[in-house]
Amino acid sequence: AVTAMDKAVETHGEEDWAFQPRFRVLRVGAARRGIRLEEIFWSSLQEIADEKDCSVGDVIEACENRLEQGSNLTSALRVETVSHLQGELDLMRARTGRQAVRNMVMACPSPCFALAGDRQLMAHNPPFIAFVQSRLSSLPSDATARGVRLSLDIQFSELIEKLKMKGSGPAMVGFVIGVDRQLIRGRLNAILAPLAGLDAIVGFILPN
Repeated sequence: AVTAMDKAVETHGEEDWAFQPRFRVLRVGAARRGIRLEEIFWSSLQEIADEKDCSVGDVIEACENRLEQGSNLTSALRVETVSHLQGELDLMRARTGRQAVRNMVMACPSPCFALAGDRQLMAHNPPFIAFVQSRLSSLPSDATARGVRLSLDIQFSELIEKLKMKGSGPAMVGFVIGVDRQLIRGRLNAILAPLAGLDAIVGFILPN
């Protein structure tokens, strides 16, 4: 979805668009108010209004009603927008990270794993171990993913760039799993793992 901030960037097309002050006259409650704020704050106020299905004036009125007498409204609006963005960031962090990746992998009923650029398995589910065991007769029944090597038939960095392309869906790639000198070949669907600051994929092994 295109956010109000995205639209603002497209409209201005300038790197410093966020710093540009703009004076607006809006209806706030029963009165009309003139307020000057930088564009980035107007964009954030519009996002808040869109989420609450109200007008920017309604957001400003609610903020003004919370102020103590004599407080600066423009300063309060800047705090309002930053608090909103901080809340969204906190929510996003709660929905991403290593635990979110593990939960995604464990919730999958078919063989699934998460792989980072160092080819180390970040997470795997029981069906993944069962898949490996079923194809390697010498693998102990109580084996874990320790010692399992996994490589793809495409450079990891190339796959990440492909998955990051706008509108890109899952990518089907080949893989090789190695345990000692034994190898398993197959194909999987890869998606980007929900991680910030680390490139990783979640791989869903396809049936032969």
